Amino acid sequence: MNTYTKQELGFIIEQHSLWLKNEGGKRAVLGGADLSHLNLKGLDLRRANLIRTDFSHSDLSGSDMSDADIMYANFQNACLNNAIFRDSDLRNANMSHAQMCNIDLQRADLYKTDLSHTELSNGALKSSYSTGTIITLRDTSKPSCFLL
Repeated sequence: MNTYTKQELGFIIEQHSLWLKNEGGKRAVLGGADLSHLNLKGLDLRRANLIRTDFSHSDLSGSDMSDADIMYANFQNACLNNAIFRDSDLRNANMSHAQMCNIDLQRADLYKTDLSHTELSNGALKSSYSTGTIITLRDTSKPSCFLL
């Protein structure tokens, strides 16, 4: 797993911001990074490569990860309140025990995403379901899983 100093991560995020604005920069590629136990509130990670990134126990509230590649990422025990995951690929992600109040999952691919023991806002998945979100939960035979 890759680890980054605060300065290195700041530089990657800065370059990603420029890339999103078509002002040079470079797309954030943080696949396989250990970003656990960090304060990442309000980050703009739209269209970033976050495959297999460890966000466990991190605060990502208010972050925007729309259209990002986030397969196999670990969000266990993370704070995802007010986060945006529109059109994101969250297949096989672990979101167990995460706080997910007012989360935006429109058209996100949640195939085999672990949502066990999450704190979801009322209707978070129902509204996602009606907007084309792909939902198939992992381990649905266990009583801890949320079923539609």
